[in-house]
Amino acid sequence: MQQGGVTPGLTGERIVALVIVLTTALFLSLTFGEVSAFARQSAGRGPYFFPRIVLIALVFAECFLLWSVFARGETAEARPVGWKFAGLVLATAAYCALIPWAGFLISSVLYGFAVPVLLGRRDVLLLAVVSLVYSVALWMLFERVFLIILPASPFDIGF
Repeated sequence: MQQGGVTPGLTGERIVALVIVLTTALFLSLTFGEVSAFARQSAGRGPYFFPRIVLIALVFAECFLLWSVFARGETAEARPVGWKFAGLVLATAAYCALIPWAGFLISSVLYGFAVPVLLGRRDVLLLAVVSLVYSVALWMLFERVFLIILPASPFDIGF
């Protein structure tokens, strides 16, 4: 239902999309500050290297977000927020809160298992294997290739 020629929610979606892009651009600009001695000694890899790559990828992905939000006509209907979306937001918040206590690897395995379950997947064995392999691969990529130390588990198990 339109009110004064503007679809309720569509203007809000545009504002949120612009805020996301501007926030990402701000974070990206902050990565070009002073380079640490660790990054200079490790051929540029270190705490500044990986966030810059992720933020550049996010800017490209957000171009599609902007296009989808602004290309829609004013007569498009606003989509209601679903329970799956709310569950994903809560799962992501729980994941972020769990990392300092359980470490990156354990938290990532649990998160990697929980998200597909929230989205409706039910093949538990496959989900467990994929979340474990993916989390270990990501942990090794950060620790061995990017030389970024991730939060370790407090259980003294080496990761």
